[in-house]
This record gives sequence, structure tokens and C-alpha cells, in this order.
Amino acid sequence: MLNAKRQISKPLIKMVLFLVFGLLALEIFQQPTSALQKGVQTQKVVYLTFDDGPSPRYTPKVLDILRKEHVSATFFVLGFKAAQYPQLVRRIYHEGHELGNHGYYHTFIVNKSKQWVESDIRKTDVVVQAVCGVKPKYFRPPGGILSKADVGLVVKAGHSIAMWTVDTNDWKGLSAPVIVEAATQRVTANSVILMHDGLVTSQSTATALPVIIHKLRAKGYGFAVLPKQFQGPSLGGAPDSTNYRFKRS
Repeated sequence: MLNAKRQISKPLIKMVLFLVFGLLALEIFQQPTSALQKGVQTQKVVYLTFDDGPSPRYTPKVLDILRKEHVSATFFVLGFKAAQYPQLVRRIYHEGHELGNHGYYHTFIVNKSKQWVESDIRKTDVVVQAVCGVKPKYFRPPGGILSKADVGLVVKAGHSIAMWTVDTNDWKGLSAPVIVEAATQRVTANSVILMHDGLVTSQSTATALPVIIHKLRAKGYGFAVLPKQFQGPSLGGAPDSTNYRFKRS
């Protein structure tokens, strides 16, 4: 009788131990996932954006740095440059960055006719789609200048408007340390940082870029392309109807 009890108790003990260890293992494996999800949800993110490219001289340098640092960014390309350097547009896209429409020739669209604005936006869309097979989600007006009527035309063309909240003023030909300071001192969570990869002054931007990334990471920031889920008419600073470019700090 005693042996029978022992034979019955052994399977029961094994089953109990299996259930206990199974529950412990489930708890252990769930904890990192929850912590990771929590970290993703609470991480501070900033958005690096680059205008006026692509440039055969500076865009590859910027892309090399982003790839080395495992950082994603958004590039607002000019239509005529995208047509000239399709291989760079493809590289931007295939390396996981977002492409935006910055107009065809960087002509300010304010006070242009409805037909002109629609054509300018469409021509750049056509070039990017021909090169990459995707239509840019965002439009950034040259100089940040557009009227209320222009906003309606941009949205009708299928774009959200992406402005910026932090202007590095790198287009002024500033030194790399000054650009670094401008990009890192006034940043907050969800800042949209404006830089340029397509100007004659963009060497300083390329020099500043890895320092900017390291400083922002040290402050706890991560990096991302502009959010694909954004549905509103304007992201970043509000568009100005008259002379936004010369009001920015």
C-alpha cells in the first residue's frame, strides 16, 4: 500500500513542479518584453531632417554617418536634383530613410498661381515615384513660406506639411560647433531638427552630424523618421503666410 502511494505521489509531484517552474519561466520571459515595450513607449524621440538635396558631394557623407550610427532621418529632396541624382534618392530610400517633397526648384510657392503650385508639387512627386516607387508623404515648402490657400493645395495633393521646431541655421555657413549647439541646446521630445545636405555650406553640417547624434543620445534621445501615422495638415512649427523664413531664430 505504501509503495502504491509512492507511485501515485511521484507523478503528482512532477506535475506540480512542472506547473510551478512553468509559471516562473513565463513570468521571467514576460518581464523583459514588458520593460522593452515600456522603454519604446517612453523614449524621447527627435526627428533629424535634411533639405535641398540630394547632393553628390554631401548627401553620401550624411548617409554614411547615419548608417554608421544606426540613425534614421527624413530627406526633403528637390525635384530637379532627384532627377539628376536618382541613385542617391534610391540610396536614401533603401537605407530606411523617409523621402519628402521640397518642391522642384526651391522656388517659394507663396503668391504663385494654383496651377503653378499643383504642378510644382506634382513634378517632384513624379520624379520620386519613378525612382523609388513611393510617393513622398510630407511636403516642406521652400523657405517655410506658404499661404493658407497653399496649405489647402498641398493637402489636396496628398501631403501633410512638415515644418520644423529647431533650426540649426546651417544654411548661413556656420561652423560645425555652432551648428552642434543650435541642434542640441533647445531640443525637446519630438523636436523636428532642420539641417541641409544640398548646399555649398553642407560640409559643416556633415562634420557636426556625428557630434549632434552623440550629444542627443547622451541626453536620452532616440531618432526616427517623421511619423508615418501622422494625419494632420501640419507637423512641426506652424506655417507662416508671409515671411516665415526670415522670422525663424
